[in-house]
Amino acid sequence: MCTHASRSQKGFSLVEVMVALAIGMATVVIMLQMLSNSEASKRTAGGGNDAQMNGTLALFNLERDIQASGYGINSFNVVGCSVTYTTSADSTSVTIPLAPTTINPPTAQVPAGDANTDTLLVVYGNGSGSAEGDPLISNSTAGSYPVSTTSSFNVGDIVMAQASVRPTPCTLTTDVVTNVPTSGSNISVQPGVSGLGVGAIIYNLGNAPVAHAYAVRNGNLTMCDYSAYNCGNAAYANPVNSTVWVPIANNIVALRAQYGRDNNNLASTMTGVVSTYNQITPASTADTSGLSPFCSWARTLSVRMAVVARSAAYDKTSPTGTAPTWTGATVSTATSPTNPSAVSFDLSGDANWQNYRYKTLETTVPLRNSIWQGGQASYQGGTGC
Repeated sequence: MCTHASRSQKGFSLVEVMVALAIGMATVVIMLQMLSNSEASKRTAGGGNDAQMNGTLALFNLERDIQASGYGINSFNVVGCSVTYTTSADSTSVTIPLAPTTINPPTAQVPAGDANTDTLLVVYGNGSGSAEGDPLISNSTAGSYPVSTTSSFNVGDIVMAQASVRPTPCTLTTDVVTNVPTSGSNISVQPGVSGLGVGAIIYNLGNAPVAHAYAVRNGNLTMCDYSAYNCGNAAYANPVNSTVWVPIANNIVALRAQYGRDNNNLASTMTGVVSTYNQITPASTADTSGLSPFCSWARTLSVRMAVVARSAAYDKTSPTGTAPTWTGATVSTATSPTNPSAVSFDLSGDANWQNYRYKTLETTVPLRNSIWQGGQASYQGGTGC
């Protein structure tokens, strides 16, 4: 009788191996899906954070400039006038308004930005003298202004000479201070205006006055330094010359702004309270208030604005169903302050606008250098506003 030694059976059967492979593949698929979802969530959060940071940076730069706007040019005798000068970098003669902040100035001054966005022009000085200027104590001559307070001026300061009675039209030019005497009253300027009588005013803009133009170009908030370049030159804007129109915040797709104006008691004195928001530039042809140019600007108390920042990442799920909105997009005429015209965001210029995420930031900036001036009763051409 033959006997066979039993052998122990070791290893996995084919069925067991196939089951294990199936479980392993399922585990890998689940892990990959979790990883994909994690990356998507990370991109979404990161895109939202980037949009928040870009929007905050854009609004901060705008707010800081607008807060300073009007300094040195808010006297009733010059606000709303225009000034002609030569730019330092491209040596072009330009003319811009002497106004704190202008919303949507003529395209010859600031070419339009991306579709359905606003442009801004912000102007202020950095002089150390009085905002009311320094009166002449005797007639001026070419190259010399006899002023009452020479200590208000420094070599290199840019100044403007204005008659004691505001002319119409009101267009000024600039001079550069070339010498300030240690004694005496005559400051030397180049080129200077001769024949100005006693009481004419010399306004000191300081050695580095600011004129900044802002526009959204190619999805970025850009700024042009009007003291250096002719920002009104369309060749700089289309295509965008990044040396002139410098990007200061990326992925900004919209900028909207409105004036906050005191239109109370137009026939009497201003109340100092905003009664309406609109985009009607003071003293422009669209301004039907009937106020003088300086009173119309004095009654412009604030600028309300909003920016829309976009995430950089394209999202195929189309996360945005409706365009962003802000306070100025809603018409309101029943209560004060009114908002008679809607200034809304329209992102439809980009066919894929719904495939991105957006952050909207808005603020209201008081024009503090105009507010205190508005109460001026009568001085240097002012008759009360």
